[in-house]
Amino acid sequence: MIEAGMLDRLRPGDHACVVIGDDETRVRCLATYISAGLRESDRILYLGPDPDGLAGDLVAAGVNAHPALARGQLVMATPEQAYLASGTFDPEVTMAGWRTEAGRAQADGYRGLRAIGDMSWAARPVPGADDLAWYEANVNRVFADGGAMAICVYDRRLFSAIDMERVNRAHPASVEPGADPEEDPALRFIRTFDPPGVRLRGEADLSNRQALRAVLERLADDTPADGRPLTVDVSELAFADAAAMRILMAAAGASRVRVTGSSPSLRRLLAFHGADAVAGLTVEAA
Repeated sequence: MIEAGMLDRLRPGDHACVVIGDDETRVRCLATYISAGLRESDRILYLGPDPDGLAGDLVAAGVNAHPALARGQLVMATPEQAYLASGTFDPEVTMAGWRTEAGRAQADGYRGLRAIGDMSWAARPVPGADDLAWYEANVNRVFADGGAMAICVYDRRLFSAIDMERVNRAHPASVEPGADPEEDPALRFIRTFDPPGVRLRGEADLSNRQALRAVLERLADDTPADGRPLTVDVSELAFADAAAMRILMAAAGASRVRVTGSSPSLRRLLAFHGADAVAGLTVEAA
């Protein structure tokens, strides 16, 4: 089961695009992810079609779903009860809802929220669906807080290749058939408070560019101000391309940014693109 490796290793803060092309793969992926949530004492929230049918499929796949539903650890709702409760898709309302559900899960004694969004509803002519890629990029700001994680399931049979490319780049990680089962999510964002800012872990490249842009562009909005420069810790960033460095420099143009843990190669890349001329940017070596 190629998909299972990464799905079983996702952690709080992760946000992955799971691309499927058949119903068997969908059930297998959801069973793996939900089983991990039951094992890790997460509250699991499924938003997608046919919750009753999925519950039966999970039982057939060996997941003890009904007791989890009865005790409220596994919660299921349709898109019409969640994303589309107002009759239209509102990204800001949806993002606020994830924050609320994450806080509720932790208050109820769970480690955090483990969310599943089956995005098949967005293939229909739904008001607001044009904002889907923007939402997928900006919801990373919610998951960076560390109280929630999510997979978004996209059926490639329902979406165009262009739409799939857009939503893929809005996620820090993607899970697709054929992926290396030993891979970790490509990029992780971890909000930090002392110092205030964000830590980047993994690889920042074309595959997750819009996710990175959303988190860094709104870093000042999402981080409590205390007079200190915002810190972007890159000590665990294994790779970054030139575009990622330009995104980082643009964030520094809007507010003071201190880059810490920079490797010699990253320092050279920043310098090549003119980081020394950005007044609000300070780069510190690892």
